[in-house]
Amino acid sequence: MKRTFFTLTVLFLAIQFVWSTTYFKSWVNGAETSVMTQGDFYAWEYDLSSVGGTAHIQIYVDTNGDQTLDGSDVLLIEFNQTDGQTGEEGGPSDSSSTPDGLIYTRMGPFGFPAADYLFVVEDLNDHSSVTGPLHINAPATVNVWISGRLSIEGIQPPDERLAYFMFEATLEGEEDAAFWGGLTDDNGNFTINLPDSAVGQEWKIGFMFERQISSYITDSVSYHNVFIQNGENSGFDFNLQNPKAWVYGSVLNEDGEVVPVAGWGSLENLNTYQEVEFSPHEGQFKVGAPFSGDDTVNVPFRLALWSEELIPDYLMPDTWDNPLYSFNLSAGDSLEKNIYVYSTDTVIYVIGRMNDQPLSAEFEAWARNAEVGQTFSYMNGEPVVKLHVKQGKIYNVWLNNTDYGQLEVPPGFYLKNGNWREASPGDTVRFIFLPAQSKLGGNITIDEGDPFPDLSECSIQVFKIDWSEFYTATINPDSMNYFVGVPNDTFSLRFQSWNGEYLAMPVQYSNIAVNDDEIDTLDFELNYAHAELEVKLINAPVSNPDEYTMDISTIGTFPYVYQTEQSLAPDTSFHFRVCEGDWFISAPYFGDQYTPDKPDATVHVTEDSSYYYVEFVYLPTGIENNQPIPKSFYVKQNYPNPFNPVTTIEFGLPVQEQVNVSIFNLNGQKVATLVDGALNAGVHKLKWDGRNVASGMYFYKVTTEKKTVIQRMLLIK
Repeated sequence: MKRTFFTLTVLFLAIQFVWSTTYFKSWVNGAETSVMTQGDFYAWEYDLSSVGGTAHIQIYVDTNGDQTLDGSDVLLIEFNQTDGQTGEEGGPSDSSSTPDGLIYTRMGPFGFPAADYLFVVEDLNDHSSVTGPLHINAPATVNVWISGRLSIEGIQPPDERLAYFMFEATLEGEEDAAFWGGLTDDNGNFTINLPDSAVGQEWKIGFMFERQISSYITDSVSYHNVFIQNGENSGFDFNLQNPKAWVYGSVLNEDGEVVPVAGWGSLENLNTYQEVEFSPHEGQFKVGAPFSGDDTVNVPFRLALWSEELIPDYLMPDTWDNPLYSFNLSAGDSLEKNIYVYSTDTVIYVIGRMNDQPLSAEFEAWARNAEVGQTFSYMNGEPVVKLHVKQGKIYNVWLNNTDYGQLEVPPGFYLKNGNWREASPGDTVRFIFLPAQSKLGGNITIDEGDPFPDLSECSIQVFKIDWSEFYTATINPDSMNYFVGVPNDTFSLRFQSWNGEYLAMPVQYSNIAVNDDEIDTLDFELNYAHAELEVKLINAPVSNPDEYTMDISTIGTFPYVYQTEQSLAPDTSFHFRVCEGDWFISAPYFGDQYTPDKPDATVHVTEDSSYYYVEFVYLPTGIENNQPIPKSFYVKQNYPNPFNPVTTIEFGLPVQEQVNVSIFNLNGQKVATLVDGALNAGVHKLKWDGRNVASGMYFYKVTTEKKTVIQRMLLIK
């Protein structure tokens, strides 16, 4: 018995612990070999030191063919792979969704051009590494090919700086299908071999790896669409220009140390939306700034970074909405702009279930805090997953199962309590899909002549009439329909364009009661908000612009109008995006001591103009606002309600009292205290700004020495 126990123990240890990454294998047409012909079926395989572990992959052109990584070799791409995770961004992923201590990546027909390559694999668990060579031969017979030339501003051929740029050709509309590539020589010339089946089809040609061109600005022709003919298809040239300005920096942690990660980044011109992509190497980056024409002075730019390699030790930075990463550049600038990441020290637990089974790897759980960043984890069929976060912060938590960051609820189900939650470190968040009892849906139409919307920025919001639960429906880009499963109850629906580019009519549907019903007539007509309507407040008694919001709508019968809302900008103007129509604007009220020169205005917006201006001039009236002291204590419903992101809470005190006004979420957690102390008798109006918390139902509690009143309010972003 003892000998048997010892043997089993040894076997158990052998299964549980693999000491390091030990090999890299290339599989060509099902056989293990490191030599192939361009277009053969290719896969790679390597082992890891731990089941479910992660490795960092670098692919180089082995320029001297010595099968050893040295300074002359050219890095093409680097990315991470995690055992058992499919569909990872940044590069190919594990072809198996089962964690088994091996990574097997099935590439299919592999179109890298004839050359020598090196695959360098680093196990991120124990930092062991292996290097695998691959030699690719050109096909014996080539009947169809594309030729072109790369030129770089300031470089005269022949020059080694023109060599080893890789171009790719993919079948137009099928970018995920097989690709074929070509490498430049010292003169910048390249040839892309194609299969005979390419004849008579349209192929797309462009740079294969963004990291190779991030130090340059691409010309207006960064890719070509080519209708392929037999033989040579020539004359498809590309040009890289030197940037007029540079942005460089490092990815740094709280201690100022470089975090040696790769990933994907971009520098975007906010005037033209032209962007240059880059990939950090060992946590450092340098990227050229794209200018347009003569617009080269104080041009606004935005820097973005995405690196899954940071997880789980760090949160990924939320650079998109962070003002730290928006700045102005002029020609000739060289700006250091480091990107800061926060280390993780605790977790949020996530449980996801459907049909009493854990959610599959199709679903991702996300957590985000605008200040410290964001993280995610694949559900992977696990009963509980961990989101690694930082102590002391409140996080928005949600599920995602699409490429554009939204949740598509499986047909026939609804997500109990909706998708957006708020959680603190240590909390357990549950996402439970239940069978739908009813179904709501409709059709989306677009005003004739308007551009097609980016549907990743659009959704249909559905909420219970008592605001206690929310559901979100995505819009099918092919049918332009939406459907959402719901429980039996009463609902309101509205269209939401997160970037503000589209307005919908009607504004919303209200009081839709369902009981084992299917309603598919809740249609919305979208109109492109092509114009800016500026409403300027002159001499208005504004102390803090963030406290003021305003909504305007077209003339008509609600809800069959267009409506939009904005916050007051620091220039004391509301900047609305509007579509064509007659817009009614009522002058904001600032009490009896100030009066506007006119009570309201109507603006006729047409498709022919993109800017409209209205101003209200406020003058002091000389009348003091002596509002009477209430006869009894009262608390009004907050206004506006629903709100985004600021609302007002009004209450009255007949005598001076100790008062506490606090905000709570649905879990009973306090998220804000607006006042806690003695207040004089009179009417009090408190502003609450919910921009740093998630959409959803909240409660405000007004407590005096004798009475407590609790009211609901709805934040919808």
